[in-house]
Amino acid sequence: MPQKSDDHLSSVFEELNKLSFHRQQLMDRRNVLAMLIQFKRNNGQNEQQYSKENEELQQIDEDLKALSDKKIQLEKVQEEGSHLIDTTRSSSVVFIDSPPPFPAPQVILDVKQLPRHSSKTQCPFCRQYVTTEVMTKAGSVTYLVCFISMIFCCVAGCCLIPFFVDSCKDVIHKCPKCRSNINTCKKF
Repeated sequence: MPQKSDDHLSSVFEELNKLSFHRQQLMDRRNVLAMLIQFKRNNGQNEQQYSKENEELQQIDEDLKALSDKKIQLEKVQEEGSHLIDTTRSSSVVFIDSPPPFPAPQVILDVKQLPRHSSKTQCPFCRQYVTTEVMTKAGSVTYLVCFISMIFCCVAGCCLIPFFVDSCKDVIHKCPKCRSNINTCKKF
């Protein structure tokens, strides 16, 4: 009985893997079709010119629903079968879903390496993982560029331009939760 149960679970596992692979293929095809339809809409084509793609998109949605239903049924069978397995023996049947199609966000833990834009980090004060708020502040580079422009006869107000350009200023990262200054990225 345990061997038959293992064989049955192995076949269920293989079927789940095939379903997962087929589902990923359908999702990729659906995304490509959606982009194609959006492209055709943006280029002024009427709906009759891309009705074939709309029909295929609807068929893919129906297939995805059917695959989801079948996956639920197979998971129930797998769950029921796993209760019948002799727990003294180890089973090699493990089902793992595919990873998400998008990359995980990068969290910068060394606050000294924070870039000049808002980024994810752990606040050293409240220990929460946050996306920093950034604000700019006139720093030494701002004053230096202003002074140099005054030397080259830009006294008529042009020397104040660095005070309005964010790339000349220092960037201050703040925690949105505890409102403390995390780091200051100086221009130099």
